[in-house]
Amino acid sequence: MSLFPQASHLPSVSPTGGGIFSSVRKFVEADDVLEILDTFQAWKTQCQELEATFGAPTDDTPPPSLPASSSSSPRTPFETYSLLRKHTFGATHHLKDFWRAIAARFDDPHHHLEPVDHDPTTQRRALIVGGGPAGLRAAMELALQKFDSVVVLEKRDIFSRANVMRIHAEDMDELVKDFGARDFYRKICIQDRDVVAIRRLQIILLKMALCLGVQVNAGVELVSIDSDPTTPYWTATVNTLYPNDPIPPITYNTIVLATGEKSPLPTSLFFSRTSFRAGNATGITANFVPSSQPVPGLDAMQGGRASYLHMPFFNSLKSKGLELENFASYTTEESYYLVLTPKKSALLARGVLKSDDPDPVELVRRENVDGEELVRFARDVATEVGIPKECELLEMKASRDGKGWPDVGIFDFTAKTMSVEPSKMVVEDHEGGKKALLVALVGDALIQPFWPLGTGWARARGSCRLLGDVCREFGLDPARWPQRSDTVLRLHQEHYLTLKSESYAPMSQGITKSTSGSNIAA
Repeated sequence: MSLFPQASHLPSVSPTGGGIFSSVRKFVEADDVLEILDTFQAWKTQCQELEATFGAPTDDTPPPSLPASSSSSPRTPFETYSLLRKHTFGATHHLKDFWRAIAARFDDPHHHLEPVDHDPTTQRRALIVGGGPAGLRAAMELALQKFDSVVVLEKRDIFSRANVMRIHAEDMDELVKDFGARDFYRKICIQDRDVVAIRRLQIILLKMALCLGVQVNAGVELVSIDSDPTTPYWTATVNTLYPNDPIPPITYNTIVLATGEKSPLPTSLFFSRTSFRAGNATGITANFVPSSQPVPGLDAMQGGRASYLHMPFFNSLKSKGLELENFASYTTEESYYLVLTPKKSALLARGVLKSDDPDPVELVRRENVDGEELVRFARDVATEVGIPKECELLEMKASRDGKGWPDVGIFDFTAKTMSVEPSKMVVEDHEGGKKALLVALVGDALIQPFWPLGTGWARARGSCRLLGDVCREFGLDPARWPQRSDTVLRLHQEHYLTLKSESYAPMSQGITKSTSGSNIAA
């Protein structure tokens, strides 16, 4: 028996007006971060009004396992999810696949944790730093673990990254079958399309996370992590782009860093990184505004091309001062996306690089790159692969009201960095005894993807599933986490080694054996 009644006979219009159907449709169709957050809040408010006015159905009372949650003031992610599903499932066709998929996850006893006697005032509270794909997927994982609080901080208030991520077969199955992603974006993973723009994936995951009760704060940056000796939690000091909308106090005993490989935050928490290099190559990415009309011949250029397999075409580029080793081209609704590996000699000859440097990192530092020449070089290659000249470069922005710049970048293509360890446990004294803070890394903050293999999302997803396994191993009582710390973190390290060694998805089989002897493969 499912934990969730469909409640199809409940009123679908809130007492103060406004239909659930309309609210959910606006939320699903929203395409901007702040618009998504606003439409979600409107939908949630309507569900709260319905719950406060009409309460639970009298002829289909939820079983005892459904928390009193579906109260008009939900306190946990699971309670929020229950409230939304209860008043939406029967009121609109939107999100049907998502509701069914998530209900199946919650109904699956494999994902249940055995209840333990513990102080109910000590809850599992998570703070996710970074609202990229990995951060949002990690938030979903912890919401599915029924954490008492899951909060995401994303310093930007706009999703503008149009670069594509490859979605491998197992990742497609999770998005489409396990999470009902097509309820939020019908074109995800259709007709064997195995790439998606980062921005689009963020939007899909943001909507899923909100439906699971995650609190997402856009335009909010973490400033410091502070320990409160009077409580079993840590607190966060933040800066916000919207000071007129204050952020409620954030308390947590789990912090997940999904900040990318360049963030100083993991280092400040004493995570060390290592790196290796597979040759020396420079990469350029560029995103162009897609044409509203089909472009003849452009589809034939989709995917990757290596110079040794297409010598006439690459020789033609060379004759025009555009010598490349490889390139890949993808068309999405967001952009025409190009990623190139040009010869260093061509970049020097064109003036893209101001001077030579034997260090690949120093070679592409900002001071050594002529931005205007970089734009011209990318535009010339785009023309040769069939992107119309009238298609301008997309604009990148760090904030909605900030200054934009052309969406073209140059970087060290063959370096890969990774954290030595995936997680740590901080134990301190407080008035009630010992308290623990679990610190974990996911996504690029844990292991930077190796561009030529296209494993960015597969590794990010794998790291989030391992995080879920680790939290399940620690159990429901944070007071007992220090006792289990050595064993569980060692297990996390062992499976992180497996994650690092994989070169393509599927790569996250979860922790297959728990320390208590039960199977908990994710």
